[in-house]
Amino acid sequence: MGSEPGRRLRLELTYDGTDFCGWQFQINGRTVQAVLADALTRINGGRTVTVHGAGRTDSGVHARAQVADARVQTDATDDEILKSLRGLLPDDLSVRELRTTDDAFDSRRCAVGKTYCYRIDRTQHGDPLRSRYAWHLYGPLDLERMRRAALRLHGTHDWTGFTAKRCQIEDRVRTLESIEISDPPDELRLTFRGDGFMTYMVRNIVGTLVEIGRGKFEEGRIDVMLTTGDRSLGGATAPARGLILWEVRYP
Repeated sequence: MGSEPGRRLRLELTYDGTDFCGWQFQINGRTVQAVLADALTRINGGRTVTVHGAGRTDSGVHARAQVADARVQTDATDDEILKSLRGLLPDDLSVRELRTTDDAFDSRRCAVGKTYCYRIDRTQHGDPLRSRYAWHLYGPLDLERMRRAALRLHGTHDWTGFTAKRCQIEDRVRTLESIEISDPPDELRLTFRGDGFMTYMVRNIVGTLVEIGRGKFEEGRIDVMLTTGDRSLGGATAPARGLILWEVRYP
């Protein structure tokens, strides 16, 4: 890696995922990775730039602080690149920070943990100002039942029971450090902190906790899903629009 020309950049991104088909490049779909790579390629004098991200957010999922890395061969300073990017990128994708980093930096492999936030709009008729960034869900929810059930998820587990069937990763053991459930006015927020997350894992947990809060599932349903790996026992996958990649942590 050290013999490659140019220098490696570390970028911190914010994006509204509504009109993106997720992070990862697709042949027929607008993705964050492709839009950012195209802009960097222009700045790089037309030489193709490949971008790697810490997390592969799904279609419709947002990011407050996604981290990416890319190698460029331009003489432009970091500030000049950042200024150019802000002029080239669309309104729903912004680079918060950019700096030259160690050549060995890999945004995904070097990460030690991530934090996700899921927002639920609890207003009666739905708040139009939250509609792109929250799941509208009105009706009674027992938050104490949800919090007790969430405690059962803390720790190191095989997360097959909360993972999308299309997930191709065989090793599904991850450590979930915490789930915090808070209820500011007219909203419910679930904050997940862990060393890694499987495909749809957070959204499947949210959907299951909601059914526990409604009284449809017993709290012990969580233990059965962890033990059996049976996804069909859980609630529906919560909508993508409520999920935000909040933070990526590094040593």
